[in-house]
Amino acid sequence: MPLRRFLSVILFLFLAVSAPSLLLAQDSGSVEKVEVFGGYSWYRAGGSIPTAVVDGQTIPGGTVPDFNKGGSGQLIYNLNHWAGLAVDGSGHSNDFGRAYSITAGPQFSVRKSHFTGFVEVLLGVQVIDPKQLPSQSTGTLIAGGGIDYRVDRRFSLRLLQADYVNSYYNKFTPSTTSNEFTGTRLQAGLVVNFGLPHEATVSAVCTAQPETVQAGVPVRVSVVPENFSPKGTLSYSYVSTGKISNCGALGVADTSGLAPGEYTVSARVVDLRKKGKRQPMADCQTSFKVIEVPKIPPTLSVSAEPTAITTGDSSVITATGSSADNRPLSYNCTTTAGRLIGNGPRYTLETAGVPEGTVEVNCTVSDNNNLTASASVPVKVNAVAKVAAVAAAAKSYGAIGFQRDIRRPTRVDNEAKGELDRYADALAAAPDSKGVVVGYATANEDKAVQGGKSYAAQRAVNIKDYLTKEKGIDPARIEVRAGSGDQKVELWIVPPGAVFPKSDTTAVDEVMVKAVPRVALKKKRKPVHRKVPPQDRALPQEQ
Repeated sequence: MPLRRFLSVILFLFLAVSAPSLLLAQDSGSVEKVEVFGGYSWYRAGGSIPTAVVDGQTIPGGTVPDFNKGGSGQLIYNLNHWAGLAVDGSGHSNDFGRAYSITAGPQFSVRKSHFTGFVEVLLGVQVIDPKQLPSQSTGTLIAGGGIDYRVDRRFSLRLLQADYVNSYYNKFTPSTTSNEFTGTRLQAGLVVNFGLPHEATVSAVCTAQPETVQAGVPVRVSVVPENFSPKGTLSYSYVSTGKISNCGALGVADTSGLAPGEYTVSARVVDLRKKGKRQPMADCQTSFKVIEVPKIPPTLSVSAEPTAITTGDSSVITATGSSADNRPLSYNCTTTAGRLIGNGPRYTLETAGVPEGTVEVNCTVSDNNNLTASASVPVKVNAVAKVAAVAAAAKSYGAIGFQRDIRRPTRVDNEAKGELDRYADALAAAPDSKGVVVGYATANEDKAVQGGKSYAAQRAVNIKDYLTKEKGIDPARIEVRAGSGDQKVELWIVPPGAVFPKSDTTAVDEVMVKAVPRVALKKKRKPVHRKVPPQDRALPQEQ
């Protein structure tokens, strides 16, 4: 390809490649604007000079020797981080003569943290000046590349630059031929950077979401770093007047147990790739507010069963509380007359000796925030009808002993069934009367049991269970009570209008005490020894 056409192609490629960069010349990214190179240059022309006659003197031709003495300089204007325009000048000398060149063209770079590689295509003029021959200026093409090592922001070392140099010297060459030089140039030296890019100040922005919470709700603290290198290794740390855990760019503040108030969170972002005074670091701060949880008082309802009784009878009082915050509740109930037995939420109102009228049972429920609610229920007490003393007197119908079964001291055994059958017949013969079953237990028995159980109450409930399930007595006609004393259950028949005389006994809460079924103990089977018929017995073997 003729040199002129070759140079035209190179010029076209240069314009096609560098045009976009020229349009974006103001956007230099994070690279320095200007680089200046200077250093040693070695040049091999790669051609020969023909024999010439100058002023009648014949000067022999031959291969142009290597130029070992030389220097080079280059000015690069960076359009952006990968493209720039380079102006190159170099000069070389030896015993043969001198060679000078000045060229310009595009340079393309690949930049890493410490190394920069580049390629370039330069067009310009070279002057070949032999000592014994006239000098000649010719067009030249220089194409090649190199690698720089970055010492710091200001200086770099050009470790090596290798270029192909195309030129010619045909001062004495016939016009029908050409004497083309295809040479090589090697360079090394120092690069100084000017117009260093402004290093953006690193910063960070902290945000807390949500900014206002109730105690116990976590707060997410996010940190957004700004102007840090995308290749950096960032580390995050947090300090808070509350409690916070570090999860990188996202911290979580635990507000459990925090008092109402405002709390601050400070965060720090550090680029671990750099050390010392130049290590990028940024701080930010945000805050969140803990507000007091609204306190919702509990609610309370109170019921009585039954709501109307006769003097001496009892009514079961039930207090039902509810907390919208699911807080623990405690109960306290009082009565305007009679006696309350039990603790929340169930009580028994006993009315022995209470005159006719209305008894008010007042209850209060409290949560652990000392918030309360109150409610009450009325229980109507009717006077005992006045009838003949003999007809209205309660009668004892004997007692059932529980000393026989040591392993099951509350079980209704078979010996008790006969007496209970007669008691059931007596109740059936007096349909207007009610039965009162009073269980007793010794002091030692009360000490032996655990969990609030009572032998006395269990014995009375078991007796009622037998009378209602096996004898068909209406459960509403039998009242169950408990007292202290011997191992027994007393049976009473109380006619209408009569008052049960045992004031030292208490009503049994049948919701809490359930009947125990009458199950007999399993007997152990004795081993059966089967008799073997004589004919099946083994005969002695002969010796």
